[in-house]
Amino acid sequence: MNRILSPFHFFVGAVVIFLSGQTVQAQSAFAEAKLLWTLPWDCDWVTAVSFVGNDRIAAGNKQGDILVWQLPGARDGKAPPPARRLVGHTNEITRMLTTPDQKTLLSASNDRTVKYWDMTIKDGGVETIVLNTRPRYEAEARKRKAPPPLDAKVLTQKFARQLAAHKDWVLGLSMTPDGKTLVTGDDKGDVIVWDLPAAKEVKRWKLKGWAWGLGVSPDAKTVVVSERVPLVFDSGARSGLKLWNAQTGEIKVDMGKEIKERMAAAAFSGDGKWLAVCRGGESGGLSGKITLLDPATGKKIRETSPGHLDGATDLAFHPDGKHIFSSGRDTLVKIWRLEDGKHVRDLGKGRGGQFKDWICAISISPDGKLLAAADMAGMVQVYALAK
Repeated sequence: MNRILSPFHFFVGAVVIFLSGQTVQAQSAFAEAKLLWTLPWDCDWVTAVSFVGNDRIAAGNKQGDILVWQLPGARDGKAPPPARRLVGHTNEITRMLTTPDQKTLLSASNDRTVKYWDMTIKDGGVETIVLNTRPRYEAEARKRKAPPPLDAKVLTQKFARQLAAHKDWVLGLSMTPDGKTLVTGDDKGDVIVWDLPAAKEVKRWKLKGWAWGLGVSPDAKTVVVSERVPLVFDSGARSGLKLWNAQTGEIKVDMGKEIKERMAAAAFSGDGKWLAVCRGGESGGLSGKITLLDPATGKKIRETSPGHLDGATDLAFHPDGKHIFSSGRDTLVKIWRLEDGKHVRDLGKGRGGQFKDWICAISISPDGKLLAAADMAGMVQVYALAK
Protein backbone atom coordinates (compact mmCIF):
# COMPACT_ATOMS: atom_id res chain seq x y z
CA MET A 1 0.00 0.00 0.00
CA ASN A 2 1.34 3.42 -0.91
CA ARG A 3 1.69 5.73 2.03
CA ILE A 4 0.82 9.38 1.60
CA LEU A 5 3.33 11.63 3.39
CA SER A 6 2.11 14.79 5.06
CA PRO A 7 3.90 18.13 4.74
CA PHE A 8 5.18 17.49 8.28
CA HIS A 9 7.01 14.37 7.13
CA PHE A 10 8.59 16.25 4.25
CA PHE A 11 9.67 18.97 6.72
CA VAL A 12 11.19 16.48 9.14
CA GLY A 13 12.97 14.70 6.31
CA ALA A 14 14.40 17.95 5.03
CA VAL A 15 15.62 18.85 8.52
CA VAL A 16 17.29 15.45 8.91
CA ILE A 17 19.01 15.80 5.54
CA PHE A 18 20.09 19.35 6.39
CA LEU A 19 21.45 18.39 9.80
CA SER A 20 23.17 15.34 8.35
CA GLY A 21 24.85 17.60 5.82
CA GLN A 22 25.99 19.87 8.62
CA THR A 23 27.39 16.90 10.54
CA VAL A 24 29.27 15.60 7.51
CA GLN A 25 30.66 19.06 6.86
CA ALA A 26 31.78 19.48 10.47
CA GLN A 27 33.41 16.06 10.56
CA SER A 28 35.18 16.63 7.24
CA ALA A 29 36.97 19.78 8.45
CA PHE A 30 40.71 18.93 8.42
CA ALA A 31 39.79 15.24 7.95
CA GLU A 32 42.67 14.83 5.50
CA ALA A 33 45.25 16.58 7.68
CA LYS A 34 48.42 14.51 7.85
CA LEU A 35 52.03 14.62 8.95
CA LEU A 36 54.31 15.74 6.12
CA TRP A 37 57.77 16.05 7.66
CA THR A 38 59.64 15.71 10.90
CA LEU A 39 62.41 18.30 10.99
CA PRO A 40 65.18 16.85 13.17
CA TRP A 41 66.97 19.07 15.65
CA ASP A 42 67.77 16.89 18.63
CA CYS A 43 69.94 19.30 20.61
CA ASP A 44 67.43 20.39 23.29
CA TRP A 45 63.73 21.20 23.69
CA VAL A 46 62.34 23.16 20.77
CA THR A 47 60.38 25.80 22.66
CA ALA A 48 59.10 28.24 20.01
CA VAL A 49 58.08 28.14 16.36
CA SER A 50 56.76 30.53 13.71
CA PHE A 51 56.05 30.38 10.01
CA VAL A 52 57.79 32.96 7.84
CA GLY A 53 55.54 33.14 4.83
CA ASN A 54 53.96 29.87 3.74
CA ASP A 55 57.18 28.03 2.93
CA ARG A 56 59.64 28.75 5.75
CA ILE A 57 59.64 27.72 9.40
CA ALA A 58 61.74 29.26 12.15
CA ALA A 59 62.16 27.44 15.46
CA GLY A 60 64.03 28.25 18.67
CA ASN A 61 65.25 26.00 21.48
CA LYS A 62 66.22 26.10 25.14
CA GLN A 63 69.84 26.88 24.29
CA GLY A 64 68.89 30.10 22.51
CA ASP A 65 69.53 28.84 18.99
CA ILE A 66 67.15 29.58 16.11
CA LEU A 67 67.10 27.56 12.88
CA VAL A 68 65.16 28.30 9.69
CA TRP A 69 63.97 25.64 7.26
CA GLN A 70 62.98 26.23 3.63
CA LEU A 71 60.12 23.83 2.91
CA PRO A 72 60.12 21.98 -0.43
CA GLY A 73 57.41 22.57 -2.99
CA ALA A 74 56.63 18.85 -3.29
CA ARG A 75 54.86 17.49 -0.24
CA ASP A 76 55.87 13.88 -0.80
CA GLY A 77 59.57 14.58 -0.62
CA LYS A 78 62.25 14.14 2.02
CA ALA A 79 62.33 16.41 5.08
CA PRO A 80 64.59 19.37 4.32
CA PRO A 81 67.69 20.22 6.36
CA PRO A 82 67.84 23.65 8.02
CA ALA A 83 68.97 26.44 5.71
CA ARG A 84 69.89 29.20 8.16
CA ARG A 85 70.94 29.79 11.77
CA LEU A 86 70.02 33.02 13.54
CA VAL A 87 72.74 33.94 16.02
CA GLY A 88 72.45 36.31 18.97
CA HIS A 89 70.37 34.95 21.84
CA THR A 90 72.16 33.48 24.84
CA ASN A 91 69.28 31.74 26.63
CA GLU A 92 66.02 29.90 25.93
CA ILE A 93 63.73 31.19 23.18
CA THR A 94 60.27 31.57 24.72
CA ARG A 95 58.07 33.03 21.95
CA MET A 96 58.36 33.83 18.25
CA LEU A 97 56.22 35.89 15.84
CA THR A 98 56.46 37.04 12.24
CA THR A 99 55.26 40.47 11.11
CA PRO A 100 52.28 40.56 8.69
CA ASP A 101 54.50 41.44 5.73
CA GLN A 102 56.56 38.30 6.55
CA LYS A 103 59.77 40.34 6.42
CA THR A 104 60.69 40.40 10.11
CA LEU A 105 60.88 37.61 12.68
CA LEU A 106 60.60 38.54 16.37
CA SER A 107 61.98 36.33 19.13
CA ALA A 108 61.63 36.66 22.91
CA SER A 109 64.12 35.02 25.21
CA ASN A 110 65.15 34.29 28.77
CA ASP A 111 68.21 36.40 27.99
CA ARG A 112 65.86 39.37 28.69
CA THR A 113 65.72 40.60 25.12
CA VAL A 114 63.41 40.63 22.12
CA LYS A 115 65.29 40.52 18.83
CA TYR A 116 64.31 41.54 15.29
CA TRP A 117 65.56 39.38 12.40
CA ASP A 118 65.50 40.59 8.79
CA MET A 119 64.06 37.63 6.88
CA THR A 120 64.68 39.21 3.47
CA ILE A 121 68.44 38.68 3.76
CA LYS A 122 69.69 36.09 1.29
CA ASP A 123 73.39 35.84 2.11
CA GLY A 124 75.38 35.16 5.28
CA GLY A 125 78.34 33.31 6.68
CA VAL A 126 78.53 29.54 6.29
CA GLU A 127 78.98 27.01 9.06
CA THR A 128 78.38 23.32 9.69
CA ILE A 129 76.20 22.45 12.66
CA VAL A 130 75.40 19.11 14.31
CA LEU A 131 71.67 18.45 14.68
CA ASN A 132 71.84 15.50 17.09
CA THR A 133 74.15 16.70 19.84
CA ARG A 134 71.84 15.51 22.64
CA PRO A 135 71.83 11.76 21.84
CA ARG A 136 75.56 11.92 21.16
CA TYR A 137 76.21 13.59 24.52
CA GLU A 138 73.94 11.16 26.38
CA ALA A 139 75.64 8.16 24.76
CA GLU A 140 79.08 9.43 25.70
CA ALA A 141 77.94 10.18 29.26
CA ARG A 142 76.74 6.58 29.59
CA LYS A 143 79.89 5.27 27.92
CA ARG A 144 77.97 3.92 24.97
CA LYS A 145 78.68 4.18 21.29
CA ALA A 146 77.50 7.57 20.08
CA PRO A 147 75.44 7.82 16.91
CA PRO A 148 77.21 9.46 13.97
CA PRO A 149 76.83 13.24 13.79
CA LEU A 150 73.91 14.53 11.73
CA ASP A 151 75.57 17.47 10.00
CA ALA A 152 73.93 20.38 8.19
CA LYS A 153 75.57 23.29 6.39
CA VAL A 154 73.74 26.55 7.09
CA LEU A 155 74.00 30.27 6.48
CA THR A 156 74.42 32.35 9.62
CA GLN A 157 72.76 35.67 10.37
CA LYS A 158 72.87 38.23 13.19
CA PHE A 159 69.88 40.15 14.52
CA ALA A 160 68.94 43.51 13.02
CA ARG A 161 67.95 45.22 16.28
CA GLN A 162 66.80 44.35 19.78
CA LEU A 163 64.60 45.49 22.65
CA ALA A 164 66.50 45.36 25.93
CA ALA A 165 64.17 47.11 28.39
CA HIS A 166 63.20 43.98 30.35
CA LYS A 167 65.17 43.07 33.45
CA ASP A 168 64.24 39.38 33.51
CA TRP A 169 63.00 36.50 31.36
CA VAL A 170 60.69 37.67 28.59
CA LEU A 171 57.80 35.18 28.62
CA GLY A 172 55.03 37.01 26.75
CA LEU A 173 55.02 38.26 23.17
CA SER A 174 52.01 39.43 21.13
CA MET A 175 51.47 41.65 18.11
CA THR A 176 48.51 43.36 16.45
CA PRO A 177 47.52 42.08 12.97
CA ASP A 178 48.68 45.33 11.36
CA GLY A 179 52.19 44.87 12.79
CA LYS A 180 52.22 48.30 14.43
CA THR A 181 51.97 47.37 18.11
CA LEU A 182 53.95 44.81 20.10
CA VAL A 183 53.37 43.83 23.73
CA THR A 184 55.90 41.97 25.87
CA GLY A 185 55.87 40.67 29.43
CA ASP A 186 58.44 39.20 31.79
CA ASP A 187 58.69 37.16 34.98
CA LYS A 188 59.24 40.25 37.12
CA GLY A 189 55.73 41.32 36.14
CA ASP A 190 56.66 44.11 33.74
CA VAL A 191 54.35 44.48 30.73
CA ILE A 192 55.53 46.83 27.97
CA VAL A 193 53.63 48.17 24.96
CA TRP A 194 55.87 49.03 21.99
CA ASP A 195 55.66 50.89 18.72
CA LEU A 196 56.91 47.85 16.83
CA PRO A 197 58.37 49.44 13.65
CA ALA A 198 60.15 52.15 15.65
CA ALA A 199 61.18 49.76 18.47
CA LYS A 200 60.00 52.47 20.87
CA GLU A 201 58.44 51.91 24.31
CA VAL A 202 54.97 53.45 24.55
CA LYS A 203 53.60 52.29 27.91
CA ARG A 204 54.47 49.92 30.75
CA TRP A 205 52.87 48.65 33.95
CA LYS A 206 53.58 46.19 36.74
CA LEU A 207 51.88 42.91 37.66
CA LYS A 208 51.99 41.05 40.96
CA GLY A 209 53.16 37.84 39.27
CA TRP A 210 54.83 36.59 36.11
CA ALA A 211 53.37 37.62 32.75
CA TRP A 212 52.88 34.01 31.70
CA GLY A 213 50.35 34.25 28.86
CA LEU A 214 49.76 37.49 26.99
CA GLY A 215 47.75 38.80 24.02
CA VAL A 216 46.89 42.18 22.49
CA SER A 217 43.59 42.99 20.77
CA PRO A 218 43.60 43.84 17.03
CA ASP A 219 42.77 47.49 17.76
CA ALA A 220 45.71 47.69 20.20
CA LYS A 221 43.44 48.98 22.97
CA THR A 222 43.30 45.94 25.25
CA VAL A 223 45.90 43.52 26.59
CA VAL A 224 45.01 40.23 28.25
CA VAL A 225 47.58 38.91 30.71
CA SER A 226 47.62 35.61 32.54
CA GLU A 227 49.90 35.96 35.53
CA ARG A 228 51.17 33.56 38.15
CA VAL A 229 53.54 33.19 41.03
CA PRO A 230 54.84 29.63 40.57
CA LEU A 231 55.48 28.62 44.16
CA VAL A 232 54.38 24.99 44.40
CA PHE A 233 54.66 24.42 48.14
CA ASP A 234 54.00 27.93 49.39
CA SER A 235 50.88 29.89 50.22
CA GLY A 236 52.29 32.72 48.10
CA ALA A 237 51.49 30.84 44.91
CA ARG A 238 48.84 32.66 42.92
CA SER A 239 47.36 33.05 39.47
CA GLY A 240 45.40 35.82 37.80
CA LEU A 241 43.75 36.80 34.54
CA LYS A 242 42.97 40.42 33.65
CA LEU A 243 42.14 42.70 30.77
CA TRP A 244 44.24 45.88 30.77
CA ASN A 245 43.87 49.22 29.04
CA ALA A 246 46.91 49.30 26.74
CA GLN A 247 46.98 53.10 26.67
CA THR A 248 46.72 53.80 30.41
CA GLY A 249 47.99 50.58 31.98
CA GLU A 250 44.86 50.35 34.13
CA ILE A 251 42.79 47.23 34.79
CA LYS A 252 39.64 47.03 32.68
CA VAL A 253 38.32 43.64 33.84
CA ASP A 254 39.53 41.26 36.55
CA MET A 255 38.61 37.74 35.39
CA GLY A 256 40.49 36.04 38.19
CA LYS A 257 37.37 35.83 40.37
CA GLU A 258 35.68 33.53 37.85
CA ILE A 259 38.73 31.87 36.30
CA LYS A 260 41.21 30.70 38.91
CA GLU A 261 43.22 28.22 36.84
CA ARG A 262 46.69 29.02 35.52
CA MET A 263 46.56 29.95 31.83
CA ALA A 264 49.64 29.12 29.78
CA ALA A 265 48.72 31.10 26.66
CA ALA A 266 46.27 33.80 25.59
CA ALA A 267 45.28 35.31 22.25
CA PHE A 268 42.68 37.46 20.51
CA SER A 269 41.41 36.29 17.12
CA GLY A 270 42.49 38.40 14.17
CA ASP A 271 38.98 39.83 13.73
CA GLY A 272 38.70 40.66 17.44
CA LYS A 273 35.56 38.53 17.91
CA TRP A 274 37.16 35.95 20.19
CA LEU A 275 39.47 35.89 23.18
CA ALA A 276 40.95 32.53 24.11
CA VAL A 277 43.10 31.27 26.98
CA CYS A 278 44.31 27.73 27.64
CA ARG A 279 44.89 26.10 30.98
CA GLY A 280 48.47 24.99 31.55
CA GLY A 281 50.91 24.12 34.27
CA GLU A 282 51.27 20.79 35.99
CA SER A 283 47.57 20.10 36.29
CA GLY A 284 46.22 16.56 36.42
CA GLY A 285 43.66 14.79 34.28
CA LEU A 286 42.17 16.19 31.08
CA SER A 287 42.53 19.71 32.45
CA GLY A 288 44.18 21.40 29.46
CA LYS A 289 41.09 23.12 28.10
CA ILE A 290 40.62 26.24 26.02
CA THR A 291 38.32 28.84 27.54
CA LEU A 292 36.63 31.18 25.06
CA LEU A 293 35.80 34.62 26.45
CA ASP A 294 33.95 37.74 25.37
CA PRO A 295 36.85 40.06 24.39
CA ALA A 296 34.97 43.14 25.62
CA THR A 297 33.69 41.95 28.99
CA GLY A 298 35.88 38.96 29.77
CA LYS A 299 32.77 36.86 30.43
CA LYS A 300 33.18 33.13 29.84
CA ILE A 301 31.40 31.89 26.72
CA ARG A 302 32.37 28.21 26.77
CA GLU A 303 35.12 25.68 27.46
CA THR A 304 36.38 23.03 25.09
CA SER A 305 36.26 19.38 26.17
CA PRO A 306 37.97 16.98 26.51
CA GLY A 307 41.09 18.94 27.42
CA HIS A 308 44.72 17.99 27.02
CA LEU A 309 46.08 15.49 29.52
CA ASP A 310 48.06 17.32 32.23
CA GLY A 311 47.62 20.76 30.69
CA ALA A 312 47.77 22.77 27.47
CA THR A 313 50.83 24.69 26.30
CA ASP A 314 49.85 26.89 23.35
CA LEU A 315 46.97 27.92 21.09
CA ALA A 316 46.51 29.45 17.65
CA PHE A 317 43.51 30.73 15.68
CA HIS A 318 43.17 29.37 12.15
CA PRO A 319 43.00 31.99 9.36
CA ASP A 320 39.55 30.69 8.33
CA GLY A 321 38.10 32.38 11.43
CA LYS A 322 36.17 29.22 12.29
CA HIS A 323 38.67 27.06 14.17
CA ILE A 324 41.19 27.22 16.97
CA PHE A 325 44.09 24.83 17.61
CA SER A 326 45.71 23.89 20.92
CA SER A 327 48.77 21.87 21.93
CA GLY A 328 49.53 20.09 25.16
CA ARG A 329 51.63 17.91 27.38
CA ASP A 330 49.85 14.87 25.95
CA THR A 331 51.83 15.40 22.70
CA LEU A 332 48.65 16.18 20.79
CA VAL A 333 47.41 19.10 18.73
CA LYS A 334 43.65 19.47 19.09
CA ILE A 335 41.35 21.22 16.62
CA TRP A 336 38.14 22.92 17.79
CA ARG A 337 35.23 24.74 16.19
CA LEU A 338 34.78 28.25 17.51
CA GLU A 339 31.02 28.53 17.02
CA ASP A 340 30.16 25.71 19.43
CA GLY A 341 33.47 24.57 20.95
CA LYS A 342 33.14 21.11 19.42
CA HIS A 343 36.23 18.94 19.10
CA VAL A 344 37.04 18.32 15.41
CA ARG A 345 40.04 15.97 15.62
CA ASP A 346 43.51 15.39 17.04
CA LEU A 347 46.86 15.53 15.30
CA GLY A 348 49.61 13.29 16.67
CA LYS A 349 49.77 9.94 18.40
CA GLY A 350 49.42 10.99 22.03
CA ARG A 351 52.43 9.31 23.56
CA GLY A 352 51.46 10.04 27.14
CA GLY A 353 51.33 12.74 29.80
CA GLN A 354 53.85 15.21 31.09
CA PHE A 355 57.59 14.64 30.66
CA LYS A 356 56.84 12.53 27.56
CA ASP A 357 57.99 14.87 24.81
CA TRP A 358 55.11 17.32 25.11
CA ILE A 359 54.49 19.95 22.43
CA CYS A 360 55.79 23.36 23.50
CA ALA A 361 54.46 25.61 20.72
CA ILE A 362 52.47 25.64 17.48
CA SER A 363 52.20 27.92 14.45
CA ILE A 364 49.87 27.98 11.43
CA SER A 365 50.99 29.23 8.01
CA PRO A 366 49.39 32.48 6.78
CA ASP A 367 47.40 30.60 4.11
CA GLY A 368 46.15 28.10 6.72
CA LYS A 369 47.45 25.07 4.84
CA LEU A 370 50.28 24.00 7.17
CA LEU A 371 50.84 23.65 10.90
CA ALA A 372 54.15 23.34 12.73
CA ALA A 373 54.45 21.81 16.20
CA ALA A 374 57.66 22.12 18.24
CA ASP A 375 58.29 19.57 20.99
CA MET A 376 60.62 18.85 23.88
CA ALA A 377 61.98 15.79 22.04
CA GLY A 378 63.84 18.23 19.81
CA MET A 379 61.66 17.93 16.74
CA VAL A 380 59.43 20.16 14.62
CA GLN A 381 56.48 18.28 13.15
CA VAL A 382 54.95 19.80 9.99
CA TYR A 383 51.34 18.88 9.15
CA ALA A 384 49.35 19.51 6.00
CA LEU A 385 45.95 20.91 6.99
CA ALA A 386 44.70 21.33 3.43
CA LYS A 387 45.76 20.32 -0.07
